[in-house]
Amino acid sequence: MMRRTILSRATTLLAACSLALVAFFPAVPGQAEDPPSEQKEESVLEKEIQQATRRATDTDYLLQYRFEPGESMKMKVVQLVSMQTRIDGNDQNVQSRSVSTRRWDVTAVDEDGNVTFTHTIMQASMWQKVTGKDEIRYDSTKDKKAPETYRAIAEKLGKPISTITMTREGKLLQRKDQARQFDAGIDSLAIPLPGTSIRLGFRWYTPEKLRIRTETGTYRTVQLRRQYRLEKVQAGVATISISTQVLTPLDDPKVKSQIVQRMQDGSIRFDIERGRILSRQLNLDQRVIGFNGPTSLMHYLARTREEVVEDGTVQ
Repeated sequence: MMRRTILSRATTLLAACSLALVAFFPAVPGQAEDPPSEQKEESVLEKEIQQATRRATDTDYLLQYRFEPGESMKMKVVQLVSMQTRIDGNDQNVQSRSVSTRRWDVTAVDEDGNVTFTHTIMQASMWQKVTGKDEIRYDSTKDKKAPETYRAIAEKLGKPISTITMTREGKLLQRKDQARQFDAGIDSLAIPLPGTSIRLGFRWYTPEKLRIRTETGTYRTVQLRRQYRLEKVQAGVATISISTQVLTPLDDPKVKSQIVQRMQDGSIRFDIERGRILSRQLNLDQRVIGFNGPTSLMHYLARTREEVVEDGTVQ
């Protein structure tokens, strides 16, 4: 009886040890059981994702602007700026915030798809603070009179400030300014597009030349270029990255300090079927040392967010 009990306990212990060994050591190839259904589902899902990625990479996309006469589109633009400077140990900080609503009215579209539209800034709310000075505020929806700093802008609100004609690819054909420009204008609505079908990862560039005044009073030309790259397409919306590259070698901090505002990076969301920008995010973070003496410092931070306002109201 005792021998049976010991044998039974030994058998139970051996079985337990066998289960532990099976759990610890991998199965011998060719003898493994089918993986659990959850693992199968994960494997299938991973393959589907890989196949979808390959299909997206091999797909051609044609990016063009498409507008109809009589169309109007409003955009909300929010811009935050902070610029810190240090000269001879004295620090100064300038901070500003602006929120504006811009309207684009399409007046004509010719048989080649070239679109003509007017650009109007409907309303604006602005704030500025400079070290050692009182802050300045202006809200066109509340204030009847604008401070001196914003008076020129306030006088242009609600009036067309420019009429622009561009191609389907965003190439500027003609521009007539009814008022002196205080912003980039067309950049809020359009960027240059490749003009041909492209795939994910495709890059295209636009050159830019800046005329910069040097410390000696002479002028120097600095060449930049804006790089665009098609990053992804999801639900008919293309995401395009933007980066700014300086092509001219710069060894003069004073010259660098004059181009920092151009050094923006970010991304754009573009509706392929409707042919228009839905939103744009631009960021800037630049430091320049020695622009006004060996110990001087400039730190420029900015963020701009532009987004279509579907219902025509500022949200």
